[in-house]
Amino acid sequence: MGAVSLTTVAAFESVGAILVVAFLVAPPATAYLLTHNFKQMLILSSLIGIVTSALGYLLAVWLDGSIAGAMAAISGLLFLLSVLFSPQQGIIIKQLRQKPQLAKV
Repeated sequence: MGAVSLTTVAAFESVGAILVVAFLVAPPATAYLLTHNFKQMLILSSLIGIVTSALGYLLAVWLDGSIAGAMAAISGLLFLLSVLFSPQQGIIIKQLRQKPQLAKV
């Protein structure tokens, strides 16, 4: 816990609050929606962080914008996709699983 605290404080100084909060919250939350196995969640969270970093950097270079903002936007987009399409808790998946109710006359 001490190492996480020190890393967070140092990261606030070097990369900014937006990127720190985005990377502390979004990848684990996204991984939690996709699996409930803790070991898989840790691995998936790391992979999501790597993908977010790469895609966010590429987006920032393409748009000639803020790298931290682009990474946070990609992180939020991946979280939104997992909220919609999560295998167990996804909003759209739940809607597709429900059987259509026939109107009673």
